[in-house]
Amino acid sequence: MGACVAPRVRFGAFEVDLRSGEIFRYGSKLKLQNQPFQVLAVLLEHPGELVTREELRNRLWPKDTFVDFDCGLNKAINGLRSVLRDRAKRPRFIETLPHRGYRFIASLEPLGADAVKGTPVLSRALAFTGRIDSIAVLLLDNYSGDPGQEYFCEGMTEELISALSKISSLRVISRTSVARYRGARKSIPEIARELRVDAVVEGSVMRCDQKVRITAQVIGALDDRHIWSGRYERELRDILQLQAEIADSIAGEIHKLVDPELRPAMRMRQVHPQAYEACLKGNYFRDKATPADLQKSTEFFLQAISLDPAYAQAYADLSESYFYLGLFGVAPCSEAFTKARANALRALQLDETVVAAHNALAAIHILDWDWAAAEAACSRAAKLNPGDARTRAHFADYMSIRGRHDEAIEEYRRALELDPISRVRLGHFGLILYRARRYEESICQCLNALEIDPTYANALWFLALALEQKGRLTESVAKLEKAVSQSEGLHYRALLGRAYALAGDRARAENTLYELKRVSQSKCVSPLDIAVVYHGLGDLTSTFEWLEEAYRQRVFRLIELTLPMFDSLRFDPRWQELVRRIGLSES
Repeated sequence: MGACVAPRVRFGAFEVDLRSGEIFRYGSKLKLQNQPFQVLAVLLEHPGELVTREELRNRLWPKDTFVDFDCGLNKAINGLRSVLRDRAKRPRFIETLPHRGYRFIASLEPLGADAVKGTPVLSRALAFTGRIDSIAVLLLDNYSGDPGQEYFCEGMTEELISALSKISSLRVISRTSVARYRGARKSIPEIARELRVDAVVEGSVMRCDQKVRITAQVIGALDDRHIWSGRYERELRDILQLQAEIADSIAGEIHKLVDPELRPAMRMRQVHPQAYEACLKGNYFRDKATPADLQKSTEFFLQAISLDPAYAQAYADLSESYFYLGLFGVAPCSEAFTKARANALRALQLDETVVAAHNALAAIHILDWDWAAAEAACSRAAKLNPGDARTRAHFADYMSIRGRHDEAIEEYRRALELDPISRVRLGHFGLILYRARRYEESICQCLNALEIDPTYANALWFLALALEQKGRLTESVAKLEKAVSQSEGLHYRALLGRAYALAGDRARAENTLYELKRVSQSKCVSPLDIAVVYHGLGDLTSTFEWLEEAYRQRVFRLIELTLPMFDSLRFDPRWQELVRRIGLSES
């Protein structure tokens, strides 16, 4: 193979300027000492060829130099591999030929002075002929030098995942499952094996004023080989077009036989850059799901809408935040749900294809107990984006509420294929299985979620309910006590009060009831939570009085009436009448 004489070359995520002695990764300059760089330069001059240890000695250490050559060369190679994130046992760039020398094995791309910024640059590794049916997009690295830009990188990652997930022939792992690999020192093959994918996308975002540079590369899971790489540089106002362009390029370059009509559509509508940024911040805080962060998220979504009143996605995201504020009792339910409905409808008026708006509207229809409309909204969202884990989980939850347990479990397994190591998905699957009376499986899924995050309150909640059904009341109480210690949610306190009563500790149960009523004088406390404690105490008259109040207030969580925890009420005519009015299945 002939020598490479280009003064600037690219391989994988790296660019090397042989004249200046500089090396860059995703546009950021790396620190590499002179001797390791000289080793790299020699290897790049002879790509694919053996460079002997003697040849390296003659280039780097003149004959009259007295030095421990073996130690010096080994140190230089190790330093070079460290910067390149390469490994001797499974090399991506530098292969060791024992006792002989080294060989540069990656594909090289010469970079001329006339290279055009913003044009996707493809590596020569496109000779890849394997099959890719599944892919994970790792969180894009923040190369902006500002930790405050993390929300922007997360938002960009989510947009890329969303765009790719619309390709029906490709299974794309959800962001919540890849988020745990942030900062993890795991190789690409290890990550791919855990996520069960054929390839991984990694990349970076660099923002400077109103410009953004995005780099991405696709790496094969089995051999850790670069399949494709691209770099894009745009004005921030072109960001939505840029995201779609990246997704379309990746889809095409992984050699999938994708019908052009099924590729992610190029979204040409321009969005006010500050509105887009506000929306990213809103999602960043909403995903934290604490009361304070939910409130903060609505402020950012409202800011986005004020800057761009025709921004459909902002209305959809705002709808979801309002819904959670009402669901968790952070804001008065009637006010929060009214706003959630209005913003979901406004989003769909502006753009009928916004998936988040259909998901939000499905929850509102459930609030109205309009089951046909809820199913239609779930179906529409699933049709628009069948590869979205959240959408599939929403649909499965609807089926589970309706008593269609086998369908719900099958649908949720599809969601887990897309989001296999998410504490949220695993914990929610525990609830789906609990509703289906499959308690051992429910316990197993909740424990899986808690293995990822031992403090996750919802998983502790669902685990406690399943343990109760197995007669393990002491354990159930302990899990709910931990949930209360980790969360401000009043419904955890109510469930704990009920668990105290079932375990025979009436004094603590009655004290919980007193505290909930006291708090209700200044905060929104759901009548359902009061009913839950009365039910544990065996006071059925008070239980149904508060359930009727919950019905009058159209409390969303009345859908819990068919949970196993209320099985003892099933033969009571008052329970049957409530279930009939709500339209729930009694199965």
